[in-house]
Amino acid sequence: MNQANSSRHLAFINALEQLEAVMQKDGVWPDEVPNDQALKNAIGSEVPFAADCFSFEAWLAFVFIPKMRHFIEPIAPYTGDANYTRSRSIFITRESKYSVRAKKY
Repeated sequence: MNQANSSRHLAFINALEQLEAVMQKDGVWPDEVPNDQALKNAIGSEVPFAADCFSFEAWLAFVFIPKMRHFIEPIAPYTGDANYTRSRSIFITRESKYSVRAKKY
C-alpha cells in the first residue's frame, strides 16, 4: 500500500470515529443496541438507509459505521495510534457480541 492510500484509509477511519463521537456528543447515538433479528432485517432491507427498520441515526450506528470499518479494516495499516487501536477493539467486541459483520461464504 502506498503512502497516499495509507493516508486516505487513516483519514476515513478518523472520519468514522469523528462521526461516532459527534453523534454521541449531540445525544443522537442510540442508547439501545438492536437485537440480532433487527440487525438482520436492517442489513437485508431494500429501503434506503433501512428506514423501514431503524431511525437514520440507528442505521448509521449499527449498519453503516460497522460495515465501513469492516471494509477498510483489513487494508488499514497498524499505526500505533491509540484511537485506532481502541476503536478496533470496540468494533471487534461489538461484532462478536452482536454479529454485525457479514458472514463469509
